[in-house]
Amino acid sequence: MSSPLDTDDTIAAISSAPGPGARGLVRITGADAFRIAGSFFQPELDAPADRPPRASLRRGWLALEGLRPRLAAALALWPAPRTYTGQDVAEVHLVGSPPLLDLVLSQCLARGARPAQAGEFTLRAFLNGRLDLTRAEAVLGVIDAQNPAQLEAALEQLAGGISAPIAALRDRLLDLTALIEANLDFVDEHDVDPVADARLAGELDAASADLAGLAARLSGRDRPSHLPRVVLLGPPNAGKSRLFNAMAGEDHAIVSPVAGTTRDYLVARCDCDGVAFELVDTAGEEAPGEPIQAQAQDHRGEQARRADLLLLCEPAPDEGSSPGETCADAPFLRVRTKCDLVTSDEPPARDDPIRTSAATGDGLAALRSAIAEHLRARPGDGDQPAGTAARCRDSLARAGDSLASAAEALRSALGQELVAFELRSAIDELGKVVGATFTDDILDRIFSRFCIGK
Repeated sequence: MSSPLDTDDTIAAISSAPGPGARGLVRITGADAFRIAGSFFQPELDAPADRPPRASLRRGWLALEGLRPRLAAALALWPAPRTYTGQDVAEVHLVGSPPLLDLVLSQCLARGARPAQAGEFTLRAFLNGRLDLTRAEAVLGVIDAQNPAQLEAALEQLAGGISAPIAALRDRLLDLTALIEANLDFVDEHDVDPVADARLAGELDAASADLAGLAARLSGRDRPSHLPRVVLLGPPNAGKSRLFNAMAGEDHAIVSPVAGTTRDYLVARCDCDGVAFELVDTAGEEAPGEPIQAQAQDHRGEQARRADLLLLCEPAPDEGSSPGETCADAPFLRVRTKCDLVTSDEPPARDDPIRTSAATGDGLAALRSAIAEHLRARPGDGDQPAGTAARCRDSLARAGDSLASAAEALRSALGQELVAFELRSAIDELGKVVGATFTDDILDRIFSRFCIGK
């Protein structure tokens, strides 16, 4: 069985979404891609038999074994090396019928292609130098993005994102290491100036500061599928569950005039102004009595501690009642509920709670806007590198440790040989991030997350 690291053979796969659709496509890449696609594709107009000098699109028909009528299709050809994979790429575009797509794929395999494994097209882009590892992961981030913020972060990473400054820092360390090693190897040569310790110390301090900034961008952001949590808190019968249902758009929570109806917490996925989050309804704050009440209060406290934003609810008919305790680590918004039950001609002051009515919908748009504004303002979320934090965080930490050890060796006068050794370790760790150095295990862990055909 061929290894995905072997790029000599030609691979093929259905690259459109599963199931029927208006259009579908079969993608082929490798040295025989054009020959295989051309063997069953008949162009409308006479086209040159040899490879096209540039990307081209040809319209025509498919002549497939087992299919009597001609099937209208289009064939897109991209000659190497300026392609996604760095190799010749052919795409057969046809009606998105699963049996037809399977038939086209079987014709490709019968003519010498092998089935592509998960992520193998993007793996070839990496192996052929078209993408580094962080950009390859950004492709997956674009595919899996659940909201505009995640899409924007993935696109930023695809355009260079965090990989460009990491690669630049690695190049600086390579230059510094080469300078040190040249000084050590040719110390007796008159045309080689010794590297002063003071200069090395300055270079190491600057590199450590830059690395710390990059690590801060990744810190705590290895949860691309975990949305921020917005938690409703307040006294019993404060209208939290009705507000929860109104925000979620469905009746998830039981609503009752009897205080204390909610005994467990409920979670619903919401989207406000393009910002996705999990909305959590909790039990009203009260002194625990029966075991089930005590458990409900434990759950309420746990959800409050995990919150990225708290919504402190106080019912308008009981204006002035305590909305419940806050969490020191979580920002909060004060929300006045059930405003349809009272009349007030006074315009809200700047510091007043957001006035809402789940029954009439009044104030919900303002609440959604406020939630989106707070979540967008969370530190670092705007530049979250999608999909790379979990893999990169440990490598950046080890690179930081190596730079710290290099600086300590310099301060302790242990010799520039040890400084160069630690710099080499840092360079290797940064190389793992951008893919300058890699192992089969790392590649398998990354590209196995892709679907077949990507």
